[in-house]
Amino acid sequence: VETPKAAESAKAMGMRSYEAGFMNDALRYLQAAHEEDPLDFDVMLKLGWTHNMLKKDEEAVRWFDLARRGADARVAAEASKAWRALRGDQAVVKTSFWALPMYSSRWRSAFTYGQAKAEFKVGSGVVKPYVSARMVGDSRGAVSDGTTAYPVYLSETAIIPGVGVATKQSHGVMAWAEAGYALSYLKRQDGTARGKADYRGGVSLARGWGRLIGSNEPGWFAEHHSDGVYVHRFNKSLLVYAQNRVGYTLKPGALRAQLTWNANVTADPKGQYWANYVETGPGVRFRWDSLPPPVVFTIDVLRGAHTINTANPRRPNYTDVRIGFWYAITR
Repeated sequence: VETPKAAESAKAMGMRSYEAGFMNDALRYLQAAHEEDPLDFDVMLKLGWTHNMLKKDEEAVRWFDLARRGADARVAAEASKAWRALRGDQAVVKTSFWALPMYSSRWRSAFTYGQAKAEFKVGSGVVKPYVSARMVGDSRGAVSDGTTAYPVYLSETAIIPGVGVATKQSHGVMAWAEAGYALSYLKRQDGTARGKADYRGGVSLARGWGRLIGSNEPGWFAEHHSDGVYVHRFNKSLLVYAQNRVGYTLKPGALRAQLTWNANVTADPKGQYWANYVETGPGVRFRWDSLPPPVVFTIDVLRGAHTINTANPRRPNYTDVRIGFWYAITR
């Protein structure tokens, strides 16, 4: 029987092998250390990462699940984050929900965007079929632009159930395609039907660098989000969005906050005035540690300009104060 000193030696050897990148050696030593001390949650965490590096994700999920139950807050938090991420990749069915409610001073209206989705893992899971329900709406409904007899609606004002396929995210890139049916919750005055087939798809990219809002250290950061989205029922429009943020993450505490500067570009090949504009301006993002991690509040003050003004019934420049929050959950 090994002594506690031998068990410590096995742990030390396992940690050194892990840091040096010798994963097979690390696995052997860490398993020996776990046999000697089954309640060492730090060893369980490293066993999870070792299996993950060896591409044995089913075993990694099991070790992360054990490690997240420990008393050490640091180990439990790291293990929980890894467990949630890997469990989503391994699950046969993964459900998710996100919502982005916001208020725009330019339109004097509140907007709500959201989606509930269930993905199904088939084979290797590189491409996953899904069923979903989107929600796109606003509190004002419509405004008059002075050029048509009918009001102009500020959003789709619809719930859109659908089925689709999506690729696994790789280096921040993901592609998707979806067929559904848009059901407007309003009786529209513009002559369009309340129900209509909806075909859409796109490619998205999301990347972040530096001290992001979840960081435990203050510092500079940058984020980029871009999307190319095709929507058949809106005159077969292809919209391209690019949203960029740079700024500084303040020292974290009970309140986590970032000072940001925004630079956004929206364009479409058809040259429609409402789909071609640029925006820039300062903002602040913040969240409290007492809230779930995915909840983030945002206040932005943006100065915008339409890059195409043919048929634009409004001024080419505008100022918009946007206040909103983001929430997402995955099971």
